[in-house]
Parts: sequence; structure tokens; C-alpha cells
Amino acid sequence: MSNFSNKTIAREFSFKLIYKVLCSNENLLELVLTKNPKAEYERFVEEFTNSCIEPDEENPNNQLPTGSQNFAHSLSNGVFTSKENLENEIGKHLHKRKIHQLEKIDYALLMLGAYEILFVSATPKPVVIDEIVNLAKKYGTADSYSFINGTLDSIRK
Repeated sequence: MSNFSNKTIAREFSFKLIYKVLCSNENLLELVLTKNPKAEYERFVEEFTNSCIEPDEENPNNQLPTGSQNFAHSLSNGVFTSKENLENEIGKHLHKRKIHQLEKIDYALLMLGAYEILFVSATPKPVVIDEIVNLAKKYGTADSYSFINGTLDSIRK
């Protein structure tokens, strides 16, 4: 499996984790940020990771190659620790909208895309945008992908 597809899989995993954490209660975000209590944090990460990598009846193609796990966790942890900065940056590029008025899926995808555009120099920005747009097509509403494409492109510039 190529490095490109491993990163694609890692981004999808990161999106799912970001969505789960940022769109649930503050206690889960606090747990992920502080990693305290440690046992509870480790259990959450293990259960979530297993749910994404173990094939099951609903998701027979689940996978997250070991090499991709580090990249995936790096992305999601970066989003969590940069949450306020990312929200401020995204907010500058939303026309007549507030970040907390966004659809939850759009919010999570923008957070992931903005983090990678702003803080991960290893991947070309157009590739990041394309990958996030593909996730928006898969998980978002009919209008999500064009909105996300425009917003991330604005952030990139």
C-alpha cells in the first residue's frame, strides 16, 4: 500500500476521532487533552482505534496500517491542542457564519484541514484540500464539499 493511501486512511481515522471528540461533551475533550485519568484515556483511544481498524459486518474494509496510526494520532492531537487557534483562523474565512453554526461534520473536517494546511508542511496544500473535500463528499451534506473546498482554499492563501 502506498504512502499516499496510508495518509488517506489516516486522515479518515483522524476525522472520525475529531468528530467524536469535538462534537461531544467537554469532558471528552478534556480527557483527550490532559490524558488524565490515564487509564480512562488509554481505554478510550484503544476502543476508538479498534472500532476503526477491526473489520466488522458494517465495515468489512476497516483498516489503519500501523504506520498510519502515528500520522493519524499526530493530526488529531494537533487539532485538539490547537482548537482555539484553528477556530479563530477558520472564523476569519467564514462569510456571514459563525463556526459553531456549522454542521458538525463540516466543523470537524474544517478543523482537520485547517490544521494540516497551517501546521503540517510535509503534504502539499492542494493535496490536503482534495483529501478533505473527498471526505466531505463521503460524509457531509450535498453542499459540504464545495463549502469546505472554498473555505480551505481561502485559508491556504
